[in-house]
Amino acid sequence: MDLYAPRAFGYYIGDTISLEAVVTLDAGWHLDESALPRPRSVTYWLDLKRLDMKPETAPDGTPRYRLTLTYQTFYSPLEPRALTIPAVPLAARREDAGTGDARQTLTIPAWTFVSSPLRELVASQRGNPMALQPDIRPRPYPLAPDARFAAAAAIVAAASLIVFAAASGWGPFAGRSRPFAAALRHMRRLPDLDAPLGYEDALQLLHRAFDAAAGHRLFGEDVSAFLAERPALGGEAREIDRFFTASRVAFFGDDPEGAMALFPPAALLDLARRLSAIERRGGTREEAA
Repeated sequence: MDLYAPRAFGYYIGDTISLEAVVTLDAGWHLDESALPRPRSVTYWLDLKRLDMKPETAPDGTPRYRLTLTYQTFYSPLEPRALTIPAVPLAARREDAGTGDARQTLTIPAWTFVSSPLRELVASQRGNPMALQPDIRPRPYPLAPDARFAAAAAIVAAASLIVFAAASGWGPFAGRSRPFAAALRHMRRLPDLDAPLGYEDALQLLHRAFDAAAGHRLFGEDVSAFLAERPALGGEAREIDRFFTASRVAFFGDDPEGAMALFPPAALLDLARRLSAIERRGGTREEAA
């Protein structure tokens, strides 16, 4: 039996005390749980609030139990006084088919601690010892660093919101149309872009973006004039021609597979991505005098 106790002094009325007892038994024996103490009033000044039992195995394979007993003291002495938590009886059992059950008595030893008074015994010059003392003033906490950090975070959040609103066309930025960005967004949501029907839907989305950028229905023969008015798109002229050629094969030639071979879905998505980037920089607006 090993008893592990906290400090033996400095306890006041209402404090809790936890004792830990480690009980090691011989092989074949086990602790009788029915004999364990239940939470109760031990004395007029001491309550057993809780008992926890944790079965373990010792290094040599024998059974071992770790008991944690939590007490609460209600004794209010007028001067420091030693108090004793009574010993706790336990029981161990062993089942034997030949001789019947064997029983053995164990004891958690008593433990003594010192309880201290809450106030001095004789009133001093300071006045009534039972009077409430003034509250302890909290330590000042400097708020300037937190305020600066909060202001910086607010500025960053506002700037991010403005950038996002401009990119999304919210509020005052709604007048700036971004059809290629919208087409790219919808194309990415297509579940079957690599299938003929999905590929045709993607072609239609990009066609509508070109129509919105031009301000009218844009056909293949109008592409040269469209690009002449928007020099920023000149670097994509070849891919734009491939797009219109593939669209003609898919819709007028009724050959979406052939169109996919001519202008694969990945190339179509890349073209929409590049056009969206140029659009974001303002390069799809009419620039010719």
